Amino acid sequence: MTGESIIFTGKERINIASLLNDLSNTFTYEFWIKPSAEHQIDREAVVGISGTCGQRYVVFPGHGKQENEAGIGISIGNNGISVYEHTVNHLPATLVHLFLIKNWTHIAVVYKNKTPFLYINGEFVKKGLATTKETLYASGVFGGSKYGYFIGELREPRVWSYARTPAEIKEEMNKSLTGSEAGLYIYNELKNNRIDGTRKNMETILNKYPVFIKENIDLLYRWGIINESQSFNLKDHYKMNLSRNTLETYTFQNEGYLTDVLFMFGCYRKDYEYLLFPVANRLAEKGVSVHVIIHDKSSPNLNMLSKKVNILFYDNLLREYNTHKKANKFFNSNMLRYLDEFSHEMGLNASQKKRLQVFYRIYAIDKIFTTNLLAKLRPKCVYSIHFILNPGCINAIKATRYPVKCFLIQHGLINPDSSGNHDFRGADLVFLWGEYFNSILKEKVNAPNTKVIGNPKIEQIRFDIKENSDFLSMPKTMKEKEPLIILYIFTGSPKQGYNTKNLALFFKGISPINNIEVIYKLHPTSSLDDCQNYIRQGHMEQSQIIKDGNTYGLMQQADIIVGDFSTSIFEAAALNKPVIQIFQDNYSEKFIKFTHVKFPEELTKIINQLRGDQKYFYDFMVNQQKTLFDLFNTIDGSTERIASYIDNLINGEGKSK
Repeated sequence: MTGESIIFTGKERINIASLLNDLSNTFTYEFWIKPSAEHQIDREAVVGISGTCGQRYVVFPGHGKQENEAGIGISIGNNGISVYEHTVNHLPATLVHLFLIKNWTHIAVVYKNKTPFLYINGEFVKKGLATTKETLYASGVFGGSKYGYFIGELREPRVWSYARTPAEIKEEMNKSLTGSEAGLYIYNELKNNRIDGTRKNMETILNKYPVFIKENIDLLYRWGIINESQSFNLKDHYKMNLSRNTLETYTFQNEGYLTDVLFMFGCYRKDYEYLLFPVANRLAEKGVSVHVIIHDKSSPNLNMLSKKVNILFYDNLLREYNTHKKANKFFNSNMLRYLDEFSHEMGLNASQKKRLQVFYRIYAIDKIFTTNLLAKLRPKCVYSIHFILNPGCINAIKATRYPVKCFLIQHGLINPDSSGNHDFRGADLVFLWGEYFNSILKEKVNAPNTKVIGNPKIEQIRFDIKENSDFLSMPKTMKEKEPLIILYIFTGSPKQGYNTKNLALFFKGISPINNIEVIYKLHPTSSLDDCQNYIRQGHMEQSQIIKDGNTYGLMQQADIIVGDFSTSIFEAAALNKPVIQIFQDNYSEKFIKFTHVKFPEELTKIINQLRGDQKYFYDFMVNQQKTLFDLFNTIDGSTERIASYIDNLINGEGKSK
């Protein structure tokens, strides 16, 4: 054993990187350790959220951001060792070993093909459980977090980019290293990082750089480009930057405006057109001048737009403004030098530095494009989905010579966690579907102004499919219908952990039921390739899987809708279809709003009862209907309420109604 001890008293941590993105699935941690406190012992599992309290994280498991990606962590007390993995609604212990540690002990955790192996004092001790995730990343935060801080001493921490062999571990655990050994990823870096619990004076650092860095610092943390840091409290950052511009007394009387409302997508998907186009039409009918940016010229929804709406095509405007050339020049001349300096000062690794530059190249494109567009149209208002992926648009909107008000419409479920993260940055006002979502958003530190107004998308879909709003008009002879059609709707990829678990329950639950036809609707971000294992195993047939079909048409033909927390599950209930949610404690309980099952037998029973017991079916739909108002307010009239609110504001009445 060599080197000086790093002492942890239960409040310090060393931040190299939340995730070491260069190290995935196969890597090694080694260190000498002498813990001074016990940690909580959890059971081994590949699902669940057990590692949120009582831990002593020598290596804190970084958050994977995506459901199919996780960061690993190591908790050690003087009563044992546990290895965890962490991502969305997922923090189980995949290796647990009870072991009394009294003196200095050498620990090696070797990951080989996503499976952990534990070595103590150079001897192999235990193999852990293989992950269900597609990718596991090494983590680079040493000392812990709010889920538990390590107490004790640490020496010679080493991270390797490959799976160390038993011979290598045993032969070199007592040797000092030069730092140039092949595959050595982290060694001396821990000695050069602050580990005290005081603030790192991040505001002083940020104030040295142009505003485009400071204004996006929360997004850089959110996307894992900048390390999560104990010494920089994002909640304080949100409070300092929170701006709640009142609309109560705002008027648009400056003659510099040329148009009234510009509809932009920010994040584009065809189904999002239903949130914009109906409102654009209604405003145009009121005599408001409306421009809509179109991303997909082939979209069938373009027929929905009124001839009174001015249509602009995104690709044409990019060329007209020579956007990419100007943005590249702007990036190289005005941003690159500062980003290099900031990367160096923050100690970003090569992967983080690259992603930082990609982020700001996109930022530059969005800023140049939106600046040119706003200069040409000079609108009073922008109405959009969100700009969380296009922060350059926000900067351009807020920097116009003539103030532009930014209205955003809720596009999906809102993350119920307690962080300040949400998708409505830059909004002067957010139109929300129902009080349920308003209660979640108001808990955020940087909650924007909101107005609960209903769901124009559901209203338009109801109109399109001529759905009868009386849920009691649902078929009363489902038991006579053969085959019974069940639509299974995915949230994310079928390969993601919570999906694989929920699918297993679904397959088992429907196996005893006769005369059924199952349709699987993939999420827009997923592909048929994600289902190949299920096809090979005989659980699905390729003809059952729909990638790009009309979700709402599928809902209309289905008798029962099954899924988890997809927005489409909520929408199906609003379209008066019986909905069953599968919930096995593998996502937030706040998303459970309808009849749900935790076991296959429950699913079998409910489907059979819906099919064969008309009174049960009636009561089921009555209970489902009771939940809808909290989620979607009054759906009918949603479009008119939004359009009237905007119309009242821009027509200079001085007070929005």
